[in-house]
Amino acid sequence: MADKEEMIDGFEELFSTAKMEIMTNRTDTAVNRQLLGQVQGFFIAMRMTVPLDMEEVEYVENRIRALEERIG
Repeated sequence: MADKEEMIDGFEELFSTAKMEIMTNRTDTAVNRQLLGQVQGFFIAMRMTVPLDMEEVEYVENRIRALEERIG
């Protein structure tokens, strides 16, 4: 089974990369949606792999929602 802290660190790394790309590619909606999909997919895999408490789930969902808002 995957380590919870490693999964959260992996999510944070992917989220940060996606956020930076979205900030620099504001006009390329297709690429931005693909990046958002990668972040969402990682979160789904993370939830299936490691037990997360509700606070962690809400934190990640809020981060994903922030990306969605940046894309528009």
